[in-house]
Amino acid sequence: MFKFLEVKDENDRLHKTNRMKTAFSPLRNIINVVESYQVVTNEKKTDFSYDVAIISEYMNWEHLEIYIKHPEHQKAIDACKDIKKDKAVIDYEF
Repeated sequence: MFKFLEVKDENDRLHKTNRMKTAFSPLRNIINVVESYQVVTNEKKTDFSYDVAIISEYMNWEHLEIYIKHPEHQKAIDACKDIKKDKAVIDYEF
C-alpha cells in the first residue's frame, strides 16, 4: 500500500494514482509468475487512508522473489520514484 506524502490537491492525487496504475498494472501480463494482480485505489478518504494498493498472489515465496527482482518491476518502481510516498507491505501465506 502506498500513501502519498505531498499532495497539492485532488487533481494531484489523481495524477499520481494514475501514474502508479500505468506503471504497475501491466506487470500482471508481463511477469509470468503472477497468479493474481490488482492495482486498486482508495475510494473513501480518511486521515489514515492509503492511496494505492497492489494486491497480488503467487504460487510460492520463490515466485514472489522473481516478481520483486524482475526488470519490469524495477522499471515500474523507477517510473514512480519521484512520487514521495509511505509504503506498507503485508506478505502472508494462505
